[in-house]
Amino acid sequence: KKAAERRVEAAYDAAVKGYDARVASRTTRPSPAGASDGKYQFVGVVHDGKAAKKSDGVTWYARKKPRGSKWNVRLVHVNRDAVLRDLFLKGKVDVYGKYVNEGLDAAAFAAAETSGEDADGGEKEAPGLKPLIKAHYEVKERSWKTLWNFSPMRFFATPSGSFWRERRIDPGLYTDGTTVYESVYRYRDGKNGMKPVAKLSNFLASPGLGYEEKMRAVERLKGGDEPDVVVEK
Repeated sequence: KKAAERRVEAAYDAAVKGYDARVASRTTRPSPAGASDGKYQFVGVVHDGKAAKKSDGVTWYARKKPRGSKWNVRLVHVNRDAVLRDLFLKGKVDVYGKYVNEGLDAAAFAAAETSGEDADGGEKEAPGLKPLIKAHYEVKERSWKTLWNFSPMRFFATPSGSFWRERRIDPGLYTDGTTVYESVYRYRDGKNGMKPVAKLSNFLASPGLGYEEKMRAVERLKGGDEPDVVVEK
């Protein structure tokens, strides 16, 4: 069997030897005059449908051709997410996030009007009280012209955690429209957490809380207020 394999390999090498020689001579042969004599190189950046106009699908850039370079035109598909991440890790840009509460839909708004109870006064599950939160991100270049995006107000009002410790969330009750949570802080790890306390429907039907407190929570859910805490998944 091994002898047969050696004969097959020898036959293959003999068959492709001539072809390899012709390819090698073609690649080492000097290119004809004018084939790559341009003084500039052109690079087209493909926007992948993210351009403002359809006619701006490709943006062209030109540079002087380096010595020894053999190409004139190239098209490049840019991974914008990877570029932004690399710029952020190198400290070239800062990313700012803003979360907008767009309120409730029609069904959830009607459920919020009843504060989680039906007309007969019985307890009713309120599954549609979770507001719609949308994130808007903005990338700003960090440079001396913008004082490296330094803001004294942000430095003193919303400082970040020290190294790996997270800044503690204000103690109290929070809700996402479905469940009521109590903020907790694990000092050993420096991490925040949310401990589920009760369903929102039970919270609204609880006799231990005043009517104003309940309505304040419902108004914040349906009023479009800026969220206090956002957990991205």
